[in-house]
Amino acid sequence: MGIDLRAVWRAYATYSGASPVTRGFIAARLVVAPLGPLTEEARPLKGRLLSLGSGVGIVERYLAEINPDLHIEGIDLDPQRIELIRSTQERSPRVTLRQGDATKVDEPAVYDAVLVCDALHHFDPESHKPLAEAIAACLKPGGVCIVKDLDVRPRWKYEWNRLHDRIVAGPDPIFCRSPEEMSELFAGAGLIPERVERTDHLLTPYAHYVVRARKP
Repeated sequence: MGIDLRAVWRAYATYSGASPVTRGFIAARLVVAPLGPLTEEARPLKGRLLSLGSGVGIVERYLAEINPDLHIEGIDLDPQRIELIRSTQERSPRVTLRQGDATKVDEPAVYDAVLVCDALHHFDPESHKPLAEAIAACLKPGGVCIVKDLDVRPRWKYEWNRLHDRIVAGPDPIFCRSPEEMSELFAGAGLIPERVERTDHLLTPYAHYVVRARKP
């Protein structure tokens, strides 16, 4: 399933009025993010989706554009990103963003899906196990967790990804897991892995993969 380019444009247009720097960052995020695999994952979903570490929310707004049955609630630490979403809320009303620590989710089992897109490798590795357990707890039975992250191999892609994150996110430590390790992490939290797949192409510099795991 490919990218919906019209939905990409509609999502980008919701940031009308943002600064040129912000819009440039959003455009770059749209180019880098593997929207095709995320499109495939998002289309069958319905109901409430919790997105952890959602940043400026462009991936979430794209997913809302391709799936009118989704209501997306994001969590992010950065108050400037919260204000950006708030100030443009009327253009994408089914995507909200609240300030909070995405590694300390404490929600009842009210979500149909949880998305963690390019965020886990920025979190303290000690938080990964309790976070996976918290994600499992906040899902309804039958709900899915979708993790899009970056692999540790091949080495040249891993080093490029680290350089990219240093430029964009600063000097904080980065801890990547392989798709197999990520799958095991969520299996240990009681979810059943359904998809564990590299989604990048041979010569692209980003080692994208998707793990989908379902709550029994």
